[in-house]
Amino acid sequence: MAELSRRKFVTLSGAAAAGLAVAGTGAGAAGAAPGGPAAAAATTALGTTGTIRDAQHVVILMQENRSFDHYFGTLRGVRGFADRSAIQISGGYSVFNQPNGLLSRQYPWQFSLTKPAGGADPERLAQCNGDLSHGWSDQHKAWNGGRMDSWVAAKGNVRTLGFLTRQDLPFHYALAENWTICDAYHCSVLSATGPNRTYHWSGQIDPAGTAGGPAYDGGDEKGLRWQTYAEALESAGVSWKVYQNAADNYGDNALAYFSQFSGAPAGSPLAVKGMGSVPKVTGRTPDDIAAAIKADVLAGTLPQVSWIVPDQASSEHPYSTPVDGAHFVHMVIDALNADPNVFNSSILFINYDENDGFFDHVPPPAAPAGTPGEFYSGTNIGLGFRVPMIAVSPWTRGGWVNSETFDHTSVLRFLESWTAALGKPATCPNISDWRRRVCGDLTGVFDFANPVYGLPALPDTSQTIGLAACGPLPNPAPVNNQLPVQEPGTRPARALPYQPNANLDHLEFGSGGVMKVWITMANVGAPAAKSAHFAAYANAYRGGGPWQYTVDPGGSTSDFFNCGSGFGGGPYDLTVVGPNRFLRRFKGDATKAGKNAAVTASYAVEPGTGKPAVYFRLANSGTTPLTFTIASDNYRTDGPWTYQVPAGGSVTDFFNAVAYTNGWYDFTVTVDADGSWSQRFTGHLETGAASVTG
Repeated sequence: MAELSRRKFVTLSGAAAAGLAVAGTGAGAAGAAPGGPAAAAATTALGTTGTIRDAQHVVILMQENRSFDHYFGTLRGVRGFADRSAIQISGGYSVFNQPNGLLSRQYPWQFSLTKPAGGADPERLAQCNGDLSHGWSDQHKAWNGGRMDSWVAAKGNVRTLGFLTRQDLPFHYALAENWTICDAYHCSVLSATGPNRTYHWSGQIDPAGTAGGPAYDGGDEKGLRWQTYAEALESAGVSWKVYQNAADNYGDNALAYFSQFSGAPAGSPLAVKGMGSVPKVTGRTPDDIAAAIKADVLAGTLPQVSWIVPDQASSEHPYSTPVDGAHFVHMVIDALNADPNVFNSSILFINYDENDGFFDHVPPPAAPAGTPGEFYSGTNIGLGFRVPMIAVSPWTRGGWVNSETFDHTSVLRFLESWTAALGKPATCPNISDWRRRVCGDLTGVFDFANPVYGLPALPDTSQTIGLAACGPLPNPAPVNNQLPVQEPGTRPARALPYQPNANLDHLEFGSGGVMKVWITMANVGAPAAKSAHFAAYANAYRGGGPWQYTVDPGGSTSDFFNCGSGFGGGPYDLTVVGPNRFLRRFKGDATKAGKNAAVTASYAVEPGTGKPAVYFRLANSGTTPLTFTIASDNYRTDGPWTYQVPAGGSVTDFFNAVAYTNGWYDFTVTVDADGSWSQRFTGHLETGAASVTG
């Protein structure tokens, strides 16, 4: 793992108390700059079209090495530790209950509940987490083909399961409370910083090695020769700039990986805008970067597209601290708000390059075997694990969640859409067709018709720590072992561009004990404007999988899963997962009475309301009657509902999920004649309108 040579590893342990930042906006704090409630009242509305064209500036700040669960697993209303659709891993355990050696298991554990060791300061231990292995090999080992069951073994430390809370991250949680967080945003590659930043700036890692790649593992990024997106902007006449201290950027400016930038002539646009440094005003990199942004804001020279590359201490890399990163982000926000009209016409994307070695429970979408541009040496490149993404702008205010599938190429896709709307299209030719189908372009994060201007009050971030305080420290260890509690409640949610569905279509019986379970996966309904990714898991009785599928809008695909001779001899237990907590689980035994029972779930408009509902058709292909029972596992408190289905007959009923449960449903169907048979149906009905999280 070449990346490890440029990263300092620190051995940490002990307990971390609550976060160090104090709520409020005291004098001299970053939050006391011009961005207070008064600024909102004094601001005029710049945008007049109600479209993406109202954005005048896009600012991109990529931080380092944090997974979504590690930062936001306890945040109210996101897909975190209370996820009802979490997959099951080997042995029948929840994905949250990870193997920890031969005889033990461990749930994610809170760093600030760690018992201090060696006299370590608990406050420092909350912030100084220390990084873990996170190169191509061990990231793929943790992923384990999508099984998600090898985190501790892959990372070599139970610290992989450590997480932080609102008390540790008050500023980060305030960003999510005030703007929009994406809880299905993935890094691009199951690897380290360099490959993910290469994706972020250029859309690929050149897996075929035709232009200086493959840049698949950290530290191998140099001499790359394909076009970056900065060059596309330059050709299109869109102004751009990288804000950095080139001598103190932790190697995180990915443009430097490309020979056209590393060898750019002095004074050329690529050298000046891509490789140059901000003026040294204070001699402290984060302050100098914020000062340079503020100066350009006040001078009216902030470019249309800006990339910000912080120093190590401000990067939130786990050898650094979240509070130092929060202070830097706060300074950037305040710099943009030096002229409130600039802030009110800007979009700030705050994302993270990869997860370091920290656990996340949601399996990343992966391309089916043979997908062009998505494999290196026969192995899936990505998507990688979930990382935080927060969109700060007038068009993302309100504490929203967007659960559309995104990755780092989605930022480039947004810039494509935005520059096209401005009449200066800058395209990225390197993004694979599969990523363009599966990952969104981030436009669905925004409501351009309803901006909310001004900068809300944010927590004070003036109490920084610095690198020196973070090591070396003893290695922390958990003191509890239970599923973490996520904050209760929901959040407003943006509409999604797909409607997944899946059904056990039929059982097939052949000679020689052959038995197959056929499952059909579909992407249906009016909202289906993007391809949906599905993965099928064998929970028991047989090996293999998970199997990956991509279903285009309005399409479907079917596959079979052997359950006969050599594959369990009849019993089956299969799960299909898809976007936004979509899940189906089909359990039964092809040799028992349940083989005659069939359930087909579909979506249709409920009579009298005009709102979509979940319909179930219960069928009995046998020679004796069957009694079906439908029970609501979540969301509804009534039921269960019982149906008598005669031999050779069927019964249909519907459940008005949109009218009564904000589109969410979670039903389990059983039959009286076969205790081994059950089918679970979980998901959300999309109407094209905003909803709430489940």
